[in-house]
Amino acid sequence: MNRISPITATAIFGGAAALLSAGAISLPLHFAAWPARLNTALFLCLAAYAALLARLSGKPGRALAAPLLLLSAVLASADSVTGFVIPAAAGLAWIRSGVCFPGPVVRRAAAEILTMAAGLALCGVLRPSGIAGWALGLWMFFLIQALYFAFVDPAPAQDPRQALRSRAQALLRERKLERAFSELQLSSQRDSDT
Repeated sequence: MNRISPITATAIFGGAAALLSAGAISLPLHFAAWPARLNTALFLCLAAYAALLARLSGKPGRALAAPLLLLSAVLASADSVTGFVIPAAAGLAWIRSGVCFPGPVVRRAAAEILTMAAGLALCGVLRPSGIAGWALGLWMFFLIQALYFAFVDPAPAQDPRQALRSRAQALLRERKLERAFSELQLSSQRDSDT
């Protein structure tokens, strides 16, 4: 089974997040202002994207608890979209480079700084106004975030003990198959002798 590339997954997820954010803004809810609805939609998108990254990297979901808990506190205290978006971008960098795909610090930090700055700047400068503008801005942000995986190898480093265990299990399966084939060959020879 082929795994989906993190680049493709990020681009597709960005489109879905854009649609969700447009829907959240356009809901006629009078008890919640549109910035609060957008921030909540962005938080839910970030949490879902974090779960996707954890799945792609093979990390357990509980590893995301600290960054998402901190971002939920920021969500509760944010009074504007900008007040949530900047910490959310930092939280995404923490989740992606610190939790899901840890590795060489300098290269990952450079990739995070480049993609976050470019994504936020692109959204701020090129985003048209209105609901469609917010959706387009979010999708552009995720398209820039997909470039992170072009700069950094997303392949999770396999634990050496797990690699040895996998190899040992493969050898045991091979040995069992060898025994099964030899038993089948013997039983077919016995049948042909009689």
